This record gives sequence, structure tokens and C-alpha cells, in this order.
Amino acid sequence: MAAPYHDLYTNHFVNIRCSRPTFLGFLDYTVTATAGSANAALKALSPLLQAAAEALGGSVVAREGQDASGQTLTRSKKDVLRAMRVFVQDTNAVNLVPAYRQRPDTLKQLLPQGLMHLTDANATDFPVRFEAFAEALTAHKTDLGPALGKTADALLLELTAATTAKDAGLKVAKETIGSLGGQWAAACQLLWQVHCTSLGAFWEKPAQAEAYFNYGLLPRRNIKKATPAGVPVPKP
Repeated sequence: MAAPYHDLYTNHFVNIRCSRPTFLGFLDYTVTATAGSANAALKALSPLLQAAAEALGGSVVAREGQDASGQTLTRSKKDVLRAMRVFVQDTNAVNLVPAYRQRPDTLKQLLPQGLMHLTDANATDFPVRFEAFAEALTAHKTDLGPALGKTADALLLELTAATTAKDAGLKVAKETIGSLGGQWAAACQLLWQVHCTSLGAFWEKPAQAEAYFNYGLLPRRNIKKATPAGVPVPKP
């Protein structure tokens, strides 16, 4: 029988179950987060993560080229919508608020009815509002750079493809990342190293350690709570 809390000391990244492109997006976020870290130990891990992301990115492109028959999706419509909402939240916090802190009128041009009007929109309204947000990002590329608008446009294209594929009855190719072995397993080990290093650095405020990972990009976990031995299960 496993000791209590044993799972807290095991590398949970190897058990992530998602598509390869989804995991790659998750990894890319940590690459960027560590690159900008003020902590020397975390910053030193960024080049290793970057090399892993580039290697895995190449393998994903090659694999998608081989699977050109299109019988599977890389991300489901639900996953793409979740990634889009996360993108809006991150863009607002990391880019918009710092850039327009002293220019609230300009910020209002990007989010005319506020952040929650976009992030809390239902599945029908959200894509329409996101498209307007993407256009606003492109219109303000002088201040923000072109990358944000291009990323938003790419997400819209991915959503269109995922919606079309869903209507055609295609399924998402999800895999347990650690079981893929090789560079995928190595990337999981690097992420675990970031996890442990960040907890060591920010043990007094562990929420700062979590900021190095964007779990919102991953499918939601299905956690089943086991009933302890000897405890009767209540009847309905």
C-alpha cells in the first residue's frame, strides 16, 4: 500500500494525458516563464527547456505531416476554447495592463466592456468577441508587437479546424506523455526540475511557483477520490 501523500513526491508531468501539440504549448509557456525569471536557478533551466521544446516541435510537425489523412485532431474544440480564454487572461495581465497602466482609454479600446465580458462569454458568443479582440491586438501592434495578434489569429484558425473536425466526427489523439519515452519523458523530467526548484525558491509563497506553469492549457483532470479502508460508503 502506498504511503499517504506519496503522490506529492512523484513527477505528475509524466501522467499528463493530452495531445502532443497541447503538451508542447504547455512546455512553451514554462520556457518563456523561466526565461524571464529573476531567480538564477530557474533562469538557468530555460535553455534546456527551449532545446527540448524545439526538438519536440520538430517531431510534432513531422508526425502531423505523416498523419495527413486527418483521422485525428490535435486539440479538441473544448481544449482550443480553453486555450483561447487562457490567452486572453495572460495577455491582459502580462501585456495590456503593464503597457496601458497610464493609458486606460487605450486599454478600453482593446477590452471595451472589460475582461470578464470576454472571458466569461458562453461558447457561442466567445469566438465572436475573441475575433474582435484579435483585430484590436493587431491594430495596436505598434505598442504590443505583432506576435500577440498573430497568436490570436492562429487560435481562431485552430478553432475553425477543430469545429469542422468535430462536426465530421473525428477524435482527439490523446496520449500519456511520459509513456511516449525519449525526448517527451525527458521534457517531463525538466518540468519536474522546474517544479521542485521553484518550490524551493518560493516555499513561503508557493503560488509564485505555480506561476511557472499554465495548467489551464491542459485538459481537466478526472480525479476519483478513493474511500479509505474500513470506512462504510453511505447509501443514497
